Amino acid sequence: MVFATKAFWVFLPTVLVLYHVARGRTHKYRILLVASWFFYAWLSPQYLWVILLCTTIDYVAGIKIEDAATDRGRRRWLALSVAANLGLLVAFKYTAFAYDNAVSLARLCGADVRDRVWDVLLPLGISFHTFQGISYTIDVYRGHVRAVRGAIDYALFVAFFPQLAAGPVVRAVEFLPQMATPPAVTARQAADGLHFVLLGLFKKLFVADHLDALVVAPVFADPAAFGPADHRWACLAWAAQIYCDFSGYSDIAVGLAKWFGFELPRNFNLPYLATSVPDFWRRWHLSLSTWLRDYLYFPLGGSRGGALATYRNLMVVFVACGLWHGATWPWLVYGLWNGVLMCLHRAWDHGLAGVPWAAAVRATWAWRLLAWAATLWLTTAGLVLVRMTSWESGAVLARSWCGLDLYAAAGSVPVWVPALVALVALGHVIGGLRGRVELPSAARAVAYVGIVVLLVALGPAAGRPFIYFVF
Repeated sequence: MVFATKAFWVFLPTVLVLYHVARGRTHKYRILLVASWFFYAWLSPQYLWVILLCTTIDYVAGIKIEDAATDRGRRRWLALSVAANLGLLVAFKYTAFAYDNAVSLARLCGADVRDRVWDVLLPLGISFHTFQGISYTIDVYRGHVRAVRGAIDYALFVAFFPQLAAGPVVRAVEFLPQMATPPAVTARQAADGLHFVLLGLFKKLFVADHLDALVVAPVFADPAAFGPADHRWACLAWAAQIYCDFSGYSDIAVGLAKWFGFELPRNFNLPYLATSVPDFWRRWHLSLSTWLRDYLYFPLGGSRGGALATYRNLMVVFVACGLWHGATWPWLVYGLWNGVLMCLHRAWDHGLAGVPWAAAVRATWAWRLLAWAATLWLTTAGLVLVRMTSWESGAVLARSWCGLDLYAAAGSVPVWVPALVALVALGHVIGGLRGRVELPSAARAVAYVGIVVLLVALGPAAGRPFIYFVF
């Protein structure tokens, strides 16, 4: 069941009514849990057992970790939880990738091995709820959160349907304290929920889906049929599309959670205003970036072991980030690309540390503008890797994106494409002014009505699946 479908907009009001009219904590959470499992089973009925198994293992492991008399016993239960979650994730997500590469290697050695004739369908949101389960048991082990004793409470934490399919990756310390008593929905939460839901639907249906149909899908499918200017617009449009698609889902999830009284962490913070690659990753997919930092980078040693160890740790983290997104070589190279950029930026920063003239230059608006343009150029180049249909077509697009030719400034792209890309840029500018400029209530109301009108009049007849559903 996808947010932008008729079935969901029958499901949602039904669940909201049942949840809010129910009396008592237990009844409310049972209704929400059953609804969340129904949401999961709608899209992955054959894999309902996966989330039930992960939930059971982590629930029991959390209690055993907290009750264990020795640190050795606590480590054993933690290892069981981590191994179970990663084992299921690897089995479903990486088996086909490993098999295909093993076949290629065997053929290089002269063996006659058949191609794979089977495929593995990913369970809904497995990359998200497995990371959520791992963070829970680690936090219990570290003493950051108490083990959940109520099975319904823990199951709801894992399966809460607004963020189940594509995040954000919610941590126990963020969500479980809110469950102590069913939170009442304030008028502000109801209004903010409407804001985020409408904003997310607008990003997804009006911006992301139109950009995909107008330029991204056709140009990436056959770059040879288009010129360099079209390639550049397609690359920019793809960067805008993936942002609006994923942040649109996250906005809807945040908004829906507010209607049940819960607060989910924001997953994006205007990433295309970043002025460096590290700054970009402090703004993009925040729940994953901070998860990798706290549960992988810091345990590896972080930046405490000297320059070479720090560079190694950064590369490990970003290779893991790439592979988390997808079990393909382009995603692996995407992780390597960002890891190298992070290492180069760290070396650059350390090399200029304490240099007075460098500090003065970097404080100027001209330098910040140059840094912003370079960051956008580099991060978009990386995103091309994960949208290309082949290495050959990717090379064509990369040459155009990195080239200096001025062939046809606008190319043959429809006028809607630069307009929609500009709309994304405008959204970042307005977002950057948040806190300095507050729109009057009447202006917000007009904007909401305008969004609804645009979605009804110009929205696609059938929305495309959210990109991050396949992760």
